[in-house]
Amino acid sequence: MSNNRNLSIDFLRGLAIIGMVLAAVIPWTNDFPGWMFHAQVGPPDFKFNPNNPGITWVDLVFPFFLFAMGAAFPLALRSKLDRGEYAVILQGLLRRGVLLVFFAIILANLNPENLSSSSTFNYLTGIATFGAFFLVFMRFEGTALRRYGLQLLGFLIIGALIYFQYEYQGSSLSYQKNNIILLVLANMAVFGSICWLLTANSHLLRLAIIVAFIGVWFTRDIEGSWTSELWNFHPDIKWFYNFSFLKYLCIVLPGSILGDLLLKNKVIVQESYKDKEKSQAITIAVIGLAFVIFHVVTLYLRELNINLIGQGLFGVLFFLALNKYRDGQGSFYRTLIAWGYVLTCVALCFEPMDGGIKKDPSSFSYWFLTSGLAFIFYVVCDYLTRTFKTNIVVLAIVRNGQNPMVAYCVTAFFITPVLGLLHVLPLLNDLVARDAYLGLIKTVVLIGSMIVITNYTTIKKWFWRS
Repeated sequence: MSNNRNLSIDFLRGLAIIGMVLAAVIPWTNDFPGWMFHAQVGPPDFKFNPNNPGITWVDLVFPFFLFAMGAAFPLALRSKLDRGEYAVILQGLLRRGVLLVFFAIILANLNPENLSSSSTFNYLTGIATFGAFFLVFMRFEGTALRRYGLQLLGFLIIGALIYFQYEYQGSSLSYQKNNIILLVLANMAVFGSICWLLTANSHLLRLAIIVAFIGVWFTRDIEGSWTSELWNFHPDIKWFYNFSFLKYLCIVLPGSILGDLLLKNKVIVQESYKDKEKSQAITIAVIGLAFVIFHVVTLYLRELNINLIGQGLFGVLFFLALNKYRDGQGSFYRTLIAWGYVLTCVALCFEPMDGGIKKDPSSFSYWFLTSGLAFIFYVVCDYLTRTFKTNIVVLAIVRNGQNPMVAYCVTAFFITPVLGLLHVLPLLNDLVARDAYLGLIKTVVLIGSMIVITNYTTIKKWFWRS
């Protein structure tokens, strides 16, 4: 493992990426229970139902990824900010935002499933696009001509693929077609970083930004108000910017507080627990994991009274487990648990709003609950990465988290096309059609291949960076 990264953030990010891909490739069938899918898109008809409250594990993966993104802001930018490298920071933010918007558009337009050519041409287009991404997103060493020349070559290959599909195959391509998850990440990468830079020395000011956004949210429909003008600013640019995306600052900015706390407590690189700390950590991790599971289950089942009672009981458990620690790792975990617990309390106060917690359309309770759960789940991740540093499963998840762009698109742009060209994909699809549980073989093949290929690129240090 790398000795200069926070592996717990990588682990959290890796789990989130695996969860995103798993949610996309698992068979959508009534044979599986509703909690295996998004709460608002599940059995029996798998049609989006915005009136269906609750959350499942699937509804945690994207906010956990956003939280990990926020946690990385201070780790990546603090030293540059302290050195006064403002131009370098702004240039980096602009580059990252542009590349992520580009990534979002290309993922939607050149995904083999969205193209109109023959399946063979579509699969080859996907593989070629995947190869071009290495040129665009890897940071090569050497002269400026070599670095930027290879990146330009990647852009030219993608441009040629778009031209071929549009002009000769009749595919419907548009810059307004995008991958919404990547588009949100692009907005959060830019605006989240800017918010952190403006509040780098003040958590109170950072929380004030969230409160200000809440004010805009509740007044956006008042005709003639400046908040309405801000909310509806230039609809024509919504293909890359939408003010409503800033709602995810309610997850990203709490994540940045975790990053600040890691820097403040000097725990970027995790060491193994001391004997006394290990017993403390496992107790806190077990309670934390139970806390996360408890909230998902009770909110999905809509057992709101049990949920509130349990919230209070878990508060007592956390207090009893952590109150005696005044220094060391136990004290640090107490700070993280306190942040997480308070955010979940705030979330439950918003829970009745708009018919209950929902991922889509997302609600205040959803943003604050998932950010609070992410704080607490980080402790679980920290325990696992400190205790099982050489475990093959932990290593695999961490490596996926260190190369998330590869992990996110390798299934659609490389694994599925290769299986299609080898005529294996029809066999796997036939299993899905015959029996839901046999269909899980396809899920295992896709997820397993994604993990193996992403791990290989990480080991080879073929990192994609925006």
